[in-house]
Amino acid sequence: MLKQVAGAASWWCASGRRVVMAIGVNVAVCAGLFSLLEHTGYFDGLYWAVTTASTAGYGDLSPATVGGRITSMWLMVSSVALIALATARLAARLVQDPHLFSHEEQEELKDDVDDVRDMLTLVCEKLDIPVPESVEEYHQGPSGTAR
Repeated sequence: MLKQVAGAASWWCASGRRVVMAIGVNVAVCAGLFSLLEHTGYFDGLYWAVTTASTAGYGDLSPATVGGRITSMWLMVSSVALIALATARLAARLVQDPHLFSHEEQEELKDDVDDVRDMLTLVCEKLDIPVPESVEEYHQGPSGTAR
């Protein structure tokens, strides 16, 4: 059960649009619940839900029933989490790592490494020394001791 919930949460979080949609649905449903439980109009419920979800919470509308208070607690906790996710998704899109390589750059680097390895092989053959299979082998030295 926990694995399914985690999988569903991961799917929702993978898309910024789904996170924003989840925020909207959460606010709309909680607004409807508030208006039903507290016997107010939907617009008042929506006003309450938006101010609660945004953590402004003016206090001019507050739940008086147990159901309304439970709805309020759910909206506060879930909104903080969902808005944090939306903010993180936005930040990830805005901040680009200057050290990331494009696919073409990665392929070029692989070719360069292959060329350097080929040159190393030629130099080792000319000097009549064994070609190390890896950097670790090179650092071990000929007698197995560290260089």
